[in-house]
Amino acid sequence: MLVFQGKNLFRFLNSKRKDQAVSKNTYYRFLNETSYNWSRFLLLLAVKVTTAFHSLTRPERVKVLVLDDSVIKCNRSKAVELLARIYDHVEHKYQKGFTLLTLGWSDGYCFIPTGFNMLSSAEKNNRYQELSDTIDHRTI
Repeated sequence: MLVFQGKNLFRFLNSKRKDQAVSKNTYYRFLNETSYNWSRFLLLLAVKVTTAFHSLTRPERVKVLVLDDSVIKCNRSKAVELLARIYDHVEHKYQKGFTLLTLGWSDGYCFIPTGFNMLSSAEKNNRYQELSDTIDHRTI
């Protein structure tokens, strides 16, 4: 909700709608919980939003799924897990960062992300940092 309103959590909690909000700690606990299935949450949210958009648009409007691979640059980073040397097809040079693979729904006017993955390089010699052994990687 905050993204669509263009507000941050601090502004929302101090607005006239603060009676609709729960405490700030509840939001932070929700965002920091590692056991939530965030990809399923994003998909269910996208289904709700696209269903609402479908009822607002004409039926003859073309709807498509868009697959995008953008480069997330992290040129100043050093110790980020799985940081890699990625080829940027837009600038035609290698960048330090990740590939963000996004699947989204579009009707030509708006774009709604339905899923995403951040990818590192498959080649070991292109990775600057390997996986950490101190983190439990079984969580969603």
